[in-house]
Amino acid sequence: MPRSQLSPEEIYFELDRICASEGFLGAERLQILLKHIVSETVAGRKENLLGKNISHDIFGTDPKQNEDISTVRVEVGRLRRRLHRYYEKEGADGAVKIDVPKGAYAASFSILEASDPSNSTGDIIESSNANRRAKTNSLIPLALTFSLGAAAAVIAIELIGKNGSTSHPKLPVVLGVDPQEQAVRQVLLEQSPVTLQAANLANQAREMIFPIFDVPRQKLVYSVFRQVIALDPEYSGGYAGAAQTLATFAIISPPGKVKQDALAEADLLIQKALRIDPTDAWTQSANAWLQVATGDYDRAFELSSRATELDPNDGHVLDFHGAISLFSGRFEDAIVAANRDHLQGLSNQRFANRNIYGAANYHLGNFSDTLRAFDAAAQFGDPISAPSLAYQAAALQNLGRINEAKEKLNQMNEAWPNARLDVMFYGIYQNRELADQILLPLTNLGWKHGSSR
Repeated sequence: MPRSQLSPEEIYFELDRICASEGFLGAERLQILLKHIVSETVAGRKENLLGKNISHDIFGTDPKQNEDISTVRVEVGRLRRRLHRYYEKEGADGAVKIDVPKGAYAASFSILEASDPSNSTGDIIESSNANRRAKTNSLIPLALTFSLGAAAAVIAIELIGKNGSTSHPKLPVVLGVDPQEQAVRQVLLEQSPVTLQAANLANQAREMIFPIFDVPRQKLVYSVFRQVIALDPEYSGGYAGAAQTLATFAIISPPGKVKQDALAEADLLIQKALRIDPTDAWTQSANAWLQVATGDYDRAFELSSRATELDPNDGHVLDFHGAISLFSGRFEDAIVAANRDHLQGLSNQRFANRNIYGAANYHLGNFSDTLRAFDAAAQFGDPISAPSLAYQAAALQNLGRINEAKEKLNQMNEAWPNARLDVMFYGIYQNRELADQILLPLTNLGWKHGSSR
């Protein structure tokens, strides 16, 4: 019997298929755009899908400016054409269709007539997830998953749907993927395709946490981790990730109720993660970051060091260890954490290590090394934020390259005109003096916010 309404799970399952398809491989910008449009539509926020909002949320422009709205039109046009080609070829045998009709930026969802409703991916997911979803509120954020994870879920669901059995497929061997990671995914797949989906979603969200000073990014990532918890309430990664983002909110928020509420909820999430898996490196790392938010830097460094011992090859754990070392004034430790040569390649998704390396060298007085590190970060596609430009401007000022320093400061002010560097740096550094090492050179360059908290 045909169904009149699609479930969010069916929509996100099809979104995963699209982003893992050959036509969208390498088109990261279009993937991000599509995920944003779909998540906002499913969440009932179509009114937010205006050109200026998309330009700000996806391309980082000032929402008060209209110059880059034409870029949104061009990119959405490219997205429509890619979707059209996808459903002509790879997506022709799917059960669900996602489109972005002309005249607006909201998505539309429909059931493909040729599909067999009795064999729908949505029905299978509905059956396997019914008990889980009964335990938790439905939260519909941006769906982000590894291509490998999406492919594995497709294989598993097809086998269950065709054979009616619970036999588990073997994931294909993929060159360039850590065998240990594949082994973990195989175990998760054997437990449940939904468990694997939750882990994939959580790991992809981890890659979006940096830059930590980007508030809209943190809100988005937090919503993704809440969806992970909704998918699998017994997976510790969802709670660890949500706690990390809430701790970040607390760190970059001025004293007050918002900060205290974020700390309280983060603590509850960490306690849940610890009950599920106290030996998990990510959980220990998230707990360490929460200690930074509470101001206990010694305990944070202790827990973070423990996390690196539990999994010395986890680039995300190392990045947070580097950040904790940096902001607590342990600059040599920060450089060691950031400079793990075998974990700096793109395949390891270490997005923050070059920024951490540059910032630590700044405090050691190695200003030329600071500039080289941030230049390399930009070339590798690492996060760019107001603080990263601030470090560079301050380094140039210390080197006596005043005109270049002022230009870098102007770039920061144009990109982030309302950036409260004082709140950011005083909020995250253990000692005020360390923050002043950056803010005072900026003040000498004409930075206007001063150093008030």
